[in-house]
Parts: sequence; C-alpha cells; structure tokens
Amino acid sequence: MNWYYIDGPLRVGPLNETEWAELVRVGKITPETLVWHEGLEKWTPYGALPPAVVEPPDFEEAPEREPEPEDGEAFAARVVDCDYPVSLGGCVSRAWAVFKPHVRILAAAVAVWVGFNYLTFLAASARLSALEMALPVAILGVLTGGLYQLYLRLMRGQEAGMAQLLVGFRPALLKPLALQSIFSSLVTQLCFLPFGIAAMMMGLVDEKMDYIALNARLQADPNAALVLMLVFLTCSIPAVYFGFCWMFAPALIVDKGMRFWPAMQLSRRKVLQHPWRVGILSVVAGILGAVGIVGFGIGILFTLPLYFLIVLFLYEDMFNKPSGKPAEAEKG
Repeated sequence: MNWYYIDGPLRVGPLNETEWAELVRVGKITPETLVWHEGLEKWTPYGALPPAVVEPPDFEEAPEREPEPEDGEAFAARVVDCDYPVSLGGCVSRAWAVFKPHVRILAAAVAVWVGFNYLTFLAASARLSALEMALPVAILGVLTGGLYQLYLRLMRGQEAGMAQLLVGFRPALLKPLALQSIFSSLVTQLCFLPFGIAAMMMGLVDEKMDYIALNARLQADPNAALVLMLVFLTCSIPAVYFGFCWMFAPALIVDKGMRFWPAMQLSRRKVLQHPWRVGILSVVAGILGAVGIVGFGIGILFTLPLYFLIVLFLYEDMFNKPSGKPAEAEKG
C-alpha cells in the first residue's frame, strides 16, 4: 500500500510501507498530519485512522528486502486512461515552495546540466558526423534523467545530493535514457531536414551546411530570408509537437523504470488528454526558462530550476496523484 501526506504546501508520496514506518518512527508523521492511502475516501489526520492502520509494522519482523517496485508496463496500463488535474497556480506555488529552501543544490545541478548542453552545442558546431554526435547526445539524455530524479526527490521531501545526477549511468537506466535522447534528437533533425534542403536548392549553403555563411547571405537577400523563415517555421511545428508530447519520457524512465519507447508513448498519450492546458502551463514554464537563457549568466541558474520544478510538479499530478483525491488537499 502506498501512503501520501501533506507537508506544508507540499503533497509527499507515494511512499511504501517501509518508508512510511520510518517516517512514523522518527516523528515526521504526527497525529495531526493529513494522510491518504488507497481505500480512504478523503485526507484524514493520522491520529484518526483505525489502530490497525496507525500501528507501524514491527521492524524486527519486517523482511529485510524492500518490496519490488511496480513493473513499468503495469504502471502504464494502470494510469494511461486516468484523468489528472492541470493547475498552473498549483504547480507554480509548489515549485516556489521547493525552490526557496533548496536553491543552492537546484542551481548547482542545473549548472552542470547547462554546461554539458553547451559542450553538446560546441560538438554540433564542429560538424561532427551523426555517429560522432550520438555520444554527447546520449550523455545529455542520461544527465537529464539524473537531474529529474534529483528534483523529484527534493519535491517529495527525500534526501538528495549532487551524486544523484549520475544515477542515469546505472545499467538499468543508461540504455533507455540514451536511446530516448538519441531518438528524440534524430526526429528533431528529420523535422528540419526540409529547411536544409531548401537552403541547398536556393544555393545558399553547400553540403557542409555552413550556417554562418548562410546567415551572411540571407542578410544580403531579404527575399530568400523570408522564404527560409517560412520553411523554418513550418519545420518547427512537428519538432515542437514531438518535443511537447515526449517531455515526460525521461522522468518516466528514471522514476518508473520504463523502457524508452513505452515511456515516450505513455508521455504522449497523457499529454494529449489535456493538450491545451498542458501546453499553456508548459509555455509559462518555458518563458521562465527563456528569461534566463536570454540573459544567460547567473539568471539561468534561477529560472531553469523553476521551469523544471513546474514541469515535474505537473508530472506528479499527471502520473502520481491518487485517484479520488479530494480537491481540498491542494490547499495543503
């Protein structure tokens, strides 16, 4: 049985029986703490639960091995058709509540992630072959998984450190995270393939695709610049669509242990349940991230963590919010 509890503005969970018993033992859970588990109709003070539920398990008799996590396929089948709330205000307020006490580690983790993003950009600028680019793209995907797990642990009130960034290199996570990142990057490149073809047909670039030279030529030919801009915007539509649909795939891989393709499919199906509301929330969160990117410098270390927290709180509501959860629980 999974447990959830209210900690200030945060909803923490799911927690298995062993994790829950430890919180009860150390006094984190008090009789006044609002809790919820499968079978309860509403959030209830812990002290008001029946004695059979309140009494923690005997640690001496508890099995040494923790229960195995839910299989990824079983999880997908359980949640794929479930509805979920999309609350912009709720995600933003909870993100801010987590950001304030953990700003240092959140900023430090995102600084490492941004730094490797920049190295990946330099590798792309060096015109490496597709095979050579696969390695930095794969490592970026693995680091993204580690970043997501670090953020999720802090959001759930669990301990987390910078070493969490490396969890994606574990054998069980390395392959699906790398494949997801490479596949997403490949699809994006294919989306923009017509742009490159159009530039070559117009004689603005050669087979080396020197975009620096392209920029200089476009400045001298406004008509060609307008045509290419229209082609670029057209290519952006499917690229943005796929990125939008697959935005939760790394979190599903690292948090639920799913394989890369089922994770991408589940992310797409859940996002498309409420595409407009999820899209608006994503745009607002993206604006925060863009503010830091435009200003760069230290600003990006504060805006990007907020972006990730907002998106991951939406992930929590989308995949981990218990069915039947009463609306008043949002009030904390």
